[in-house]
Amino acid sequence: MVGAVGANRKNRPMKIAAIVVMFFFCGLILFTLPPEGKNIRKTGIRVLIDRPPNTLSPGQIPDIMARKILPLIEEEHYTIGDRESLERFTLNPPTPRLPPLHFEVVRDDLARALLYRSGKCDVLFDTLSLSKTGYFAKAGSHLRIRPGFHLSYLGFNLRDPVLSRIEVRRAIQKALPIGLWTRSKYFGFVEPFPGSTAEGDPAGANLDLDRAGFATPGPHPRFTLRYLTTPVREGAELASLVREALRKIRVEVEIIPLETSLFFSKLNRGDFDIFASRIHRETDHTPIRDFFETGRKRNYFGYSSPELDQLLKNHPETSLGGITEFIQRDLPVIPLFTWKHGILLSDRVRFEGDVPTQDDSFRFLRLLRLE
Repeated sequence: MVGAVGANRKNRPMKIAAIVVMFFFCGLILFTLPPEGKNIRKTGIRVLIDRPPNTLSPGQIPDIMARKILPLIEEEHYTIGDRESLERFTLNPPTPRLPPLHFEVVRDDLARALLYRSGKCDVLFDTLSLSKTGYFAKAGSHLRIRPGFHLSYLGFNLRDPVLSRIEVRRAIQKALPIGLWTRSKYFGFVEPFPGSTAEGDPAGANLDLDRAGFATPGPHPRFTLRYLTTPVREGAELASLVREALRKIRVEVEIIPLETSLFFSKLNRGDFDIFASRIHRETDHTPIRDFFETGRKRNYFGYSSPELDQLLKNHPETSLGGITEFIQRDLPVIPLFTWKHGILLSDRVRFEGDVPTQDDSFRFLRLLRLE
């Protein structure tokens, strides 16, 4: 005990030095932020985003961020006010009783967190890492969580001789404890996709692979899968979870982290075995044709079903719910979970009324009021 106390006393200066260094670098980040990070407006509601929209004009094809912002202009009748660039602009409300909305682009995750912590930001909407969002929530910050629509999935390359066999894909699905991941990972920001609550059955999956002709003696792997991922933290963690689960059925997983553009380049060329990604849906009714119709650009899986093609041709607006039976039958992908939305608010603002859940846009900002 005495030795332990003495060791703690010896380590105390090092701990103090580490804390000092941490605060020094935090302060350095605040003082070296780009101009948009230093000059966040003090009037109106201040919203930080992690990337600029490609347009604020309803006449142009919007990217993901523009699709989140444009409903304020198109449906809620906000008008574009002060605009230095697409990285720093103001939306003026349709009535004087509503506050203006000041949007700022701050690309660094830690910088956004520090600006929020220092009171220089009022709204962060899905723009902080899950760990930082969870930290602020535990510290007493105002966090609103609402249902979301983006679906995480595990995709197969159906051109591969092994993965082209449905019994192999079903065995892999059976081995994944998706229900456990949903409950214990991701800080409560995911919820089960209907039919994707399996707890994992490695014994059953092993038996299925044996029956499919992949029995191997002893601990030798049955086969190896190349798993493409990006360096994003959530994607890398999911890759590790999949590797750990498949190791129990003696399937080796080689994780290959790639920069985003190279990641999609390899998907387009079919140079992979499995990968994880998200289907970005603004609502439950977002059309899904681009992912599952034969030959479509986002059909990375090489999936082809004449029956589904005919359905999508006759009803091009079909959403994910309309093709669930095909996904369950043919398993080109394993749906994992849908992502909830997290809205962090400062003490300066409050909601007037319930937070809408009809889409994943910034339309909810019209319900915020300054305290």
